[in-house]
Amino acid sequence: MKNNPPAIFHIFRFLLILAQPWYPLIVKRLDKSPRLSGTIPPRILRETIAPAEKPVIWLHAVSVGEVEAALPIARRIITRLGAEHLFFTTTTKEGWEVTRKKLDGLKHLQYYPFDFPSVVEKFVNYYHPSLYICMETELWPFMLYSLKRKGVPIILANGRVSDRLNKTPLLLKPLYRWIFSCFDWIGLQTDEDMKRLHGFSSMLENIEVVGNTKFDLPDPRGDPDSLQTLKKEFGLFDGPIIVFGSTHPGEEEIIAKAYKFWRRTIGNITMIIAPRHIDRASDVAGILKQNEISFRLRTSTQPNIAPKDNVECLLLDTVGELTKIYALGELAFVGGSLIKRGGHNLLEPAAAGIPVLHGPYMDNFRAITIFLHNTGSAIEVKNGEELEKKVIEILSNPDELDQMKHRARDAYESGKGATEKIMTKIMELKP
Repeated sequence: MKNNPPAIFHIFRFLLILAQPWYPLIVKRLDKSPRLSGTIPPRILRETIAPAEKPVIWLHAVSVGEVEAALPIARRIITRLGAEHLFFTTTTKEGWEVTRKKLDGLKHLQYYPFDFPSVVEKFVNYYHPSLYICMETELWPFMLYSLKRKGVPIILANGRVSDRLNKTPLLLKPLYRWIFSCFDWIGLQTDEDMKRLHGFSSMLENIEVVGNTKFDLPDPRGDPDSLQTLKKEFGLFDGPIIVFGSTHPGEEEIIAKAYKFWRRTIGNITMIIAPRHIDRASDVAGILKQNEISFRLRTSTQPNIAPKDNVECLLLDTVGELTKIYALGELAFVGGSLIKRGGHNLLEPAAAGIPVLHGPYMDNFRAITIFLHNTGSAIEVKNGEELEKKVIEILSNPDELDQMKHRARDAYESGKGATEKIMTKIMELKP
């Protein structure tokens, strides 16, 4: 096998093989996790789906964000090669649900296996991929080892390289350098990603900066009439809507406090809150109740039916709707950024044509953040007090708000084209 794995890989592999007698106990324990419960059998190949037809193009995306990035690629594969040849995997329940809802025509959807040597070997032998594509930062050594042994071409698409890579412990650096060497082609999002990767491993070849496929997603805004219908379904009071997307613990309390300030200051303002993980909806509901903010769950609304009473907040407890719902807002705030989570994708509100605010912790999306700041369509707030003041400032200046909306949409349109570049490489490498 070319580019043989380093010693640390073989040590980990040996330890996992020794641990095989404990696999049933490990699996039983994992099955108790709310986020894994019910998904274990397919991950260890106790439950299977029919394999895709050869040549099998295997596309893997971890969760919701990566699935969104993979959708433009998946749609082009289906259009050019046929849905019967696409095998799609995801890691989380949320990712699985978004894929099922948004990828029309998909025939082969499965959960990603645990990266245990014996498990991935069975998985690869059963589904027989002819080409493997993983999205953004999915680096599983035993899966890559199994694929390379069988001569399967491997692509890293929409690649992101964190500056934390250069802080990798010395013992693990040979492993990560080998992992990157397994890819037959790496398509990165930005020049900064390229710089970081070359700084970590200067021997790598077949790397290109192609951009971000999330720019190639369909326009989420829809027609104005459908948006108004959706707004009526939610039963929100009249006035500007602020959409808070992908929030985390510690942020909803800040948002609730800010909202009460806005209500006292400008009156007619409503909000939509979408926690990053919908299993936290009850926690967020508790915070809203404590702050005496009236709210409605999205799952309690009915299509084309306006509720009898209006509320101040819609709590989004569904998966796969946030991108569309951003289009209802005058402003958006993207979470995971007021606390040290590294932030989330700012492109979704930009695609909807609204300016976006975020906190100071955007390490995982630094390139996109800089890009939108340079276009004048994103604003950083350092804390809750700055959030309160900045929203008042923006809403008090309608002309500037309209300009920011145009700049957000123009910025989004200017970034398109990555998917076609990736498809060119897929067509070149597929059997």
